[in-house]
Order: sequence, then C-alpha cells, then structure tokens
Amino acid sequence: MGLFKSNRKIKIFLGAYVNFPNAQNVNCDNIARYLDKEKFEVHTMYTNKKAIDKQIYKDQGIHLHKLLHHRFIWYWSKYLTMLLGNYDIYYLPKVEKMDRRFSQKHKNKIYISSVEGVITEHTNNTEEFKNYYIKDMTSFFSISNCIADSVKKFWGVDSEVIPFGTIPICPKVDKKNKIKNIIWVGNVKANKRPQYLVQIAKAFSNLQFKMIGDGDMLEDLKSVCMEENINNIKFYGRIPNSQVYQEMQESDLLLMTSEYEGLPKVIQEAAQMRLPSIYINENYNVDFIADGVNGFAVSDLKTMQEKIQFLLDDRITYQKMSSSAYESIQPYTWKNVIKQYEKYFEKIYEQKNKWE
Repeated sequence: MGLFKSNRKIKIFLGAYVNFPNAQNVNCDNIARYLDKEKFEVHTMYTNKKAIDKQIYKDQGIHLHKLLHHRFIWYWSKYLTMLLGNYDIYYLPKVEKMDRRFSQKHKNKIYISSVEGVITEHTNNTEEFKNYYIKDMTSFFSISNCIADSVKKFWGVDSEVIPFGTIPICPKVDKKNKIKNIIWVGNVKANKRPQYLVQIAKAFSNLQFKMIGDGDMLEDLKSVCMEENINNIKFYGRIPNSQVYQEMQESDLLLMTSEYEGLPKVIQEAAQMRLPSIYINENYNVDFIADGVNGFAVSDLKTMQEKIQFLLDDRITYQKMSSSAYESIQPYTWKNVIKQYEKYFEKIYEQKNKWE
C-alpha cells in the first residue's frame, strides 16, 4: 500500500464526438482543448460522417479516435476505444447505452459524468437515469446550482457544481444603445415554447424578431404568422454557429421561453455579445443572471412582455444591463473555468488511487 504519486499525466477519455455539433460534444471539445496537457493526456472521439481538421487537434496535443458511423460497428467502435485505451478517467456525459454497459462491466475504472438538465417530477426523473449517475459513475457533478438543488431534492444526494465555460466569440463588441432587434435561439419544439416569441412579436409590432433553430413546430409557427399577418419575425432555421453569433451581434436582447434548462449556453453566448437576457424561471434559475442587473428572471409570458416594455422605456437601464451582461460572463470563459475541471478530475483520481 503506497501513497499516490502525481508525477505522471492523467490519461483521460472524453466520451463525445468533437466534430458533431450538440451540447455535450461541443463541451467535450472545449474541455479537450483547454485541459493542461502537462497534467493530462487527452483522448476523445470524432465521427467519420462530419469533416474534421485533425491537424488542429494534433497541434494541441489531443489524441483523436474515429467513431465509425455504421449501425453495428458504431456500437462497438466506442466500446473498443474505451477498452483498449485503458484510461485513468472516463468522462461520459452523453449517457449512451454503451457508456452504461461499459461502466457496469468494468467496475474498477474511474467514471465521471455531469448532470446537465434540471430534475423535475416529469423530466430526467427515471430510475435508469438516476442509477447511471448514482451507481454506474464513480462521481458526478452538476453544471449549475439550480440543477444541484434538483438533484438533492429528487435523488437525495449532494453534487459539486462546475459550470460549462464559454469561448471568446468576438474580440470587440460595440456597446448597445437601445432595443430594436430581439433574438430567440433553440430547438423549435414544445418544451421550448417558441409560440411565446410569436405572441410577443405580435404585441411589439415596432420591433424586429429573429427565431433561430429547427424543430417540429417551425412550420406551424410560420403558418400562424401568415394567418395573423405577423410580419416582424424572421425564421432562420438551423444555421452555423458563426452565423448565430453574427445575428446575436446585430441584436439587442435575448429571450428564453423554455420550461426548463440546465445552464443555457445561448445566454452565455448572448452575454458575450452584450445582450441581456429575459428568461422564464418557472422550473430553473440561471446562475449568472442577477435579476435586474444583467437580465431578468420572470414568472410568465405577461411579465416577460412587461420587462421588454420597461427596457424600451428606460434606455439608460438597458445600456447598464447590456454592459453588466458582458462583464458578468467573463469569469465563465473556458480559460477560467477549466481550472475547476482540472482540480475536480485530479481530486477524484487521487481519491481512487492513493492507497493502491
């Protein structure tokens, strides 16, 4: 029985696909890029269905492993990558069937995951989902205080809070003056309540609105706008991130109408563009939104409309809120946040290995 020695790199597997754009994949991509390569040997995966510049990752000291996108092969290519790599830590945020199977079969490894959505009576509240974190993982963390509170309430356990970071999007963003353009970004489906934006656009015919995202409600919303002659809202569908950022830069306010969220990345990105946010806090709170300082947390659609009108009427308050949004997001850049991840990974690794 000897004490753990920390003079070797920790070999970590980030179990996502860095060239396929969704939340877990993008976050793993950023963790891979920002982890200190003097401390960590970083491995992650990519899918052969999307383009990727492997040289960029190689230059950053990141080891890439191909996921073959074929029904049967896909399932086992991840398993073999995980098995043959013999990693010190497996970070498995996607909660895939293979993640569950591998962690249950190879119990002597270190498995870590992140809870990225609020637990409610009807959301993320199955025994299978709970057991993945409580039983299959060595440790897990929550990405916001709101999520940690819901984990405590429904699962009866405490969890450390480590937020996802945001990358610097634009080197210089002009200060905002007044509200002319309002933006909404997300999946156009029921739990995001995109119909609220249409109702707000109807109420504020003097403003311009942008809806960015795709989903099963999109065509119905377009039809409603046609039928009710609502012509101050533009539907973009799904567009590249670079274009989303451009549209944000040309907007003045972000609206979030979701029933529930985790740590909404879009609010982080909007804040970098000096956009305050108004969101409905029915089932969640955003850690870095201080109500009335860099945005508003409101209880319902009616109050959201009242806050929009308030900012239209009080331009000075809007300008202060815009500046505060930009200032408040700076501690959440990956350059700062990654230190929390490194400390957490090292802590779990040492706890597991110090007496072996």
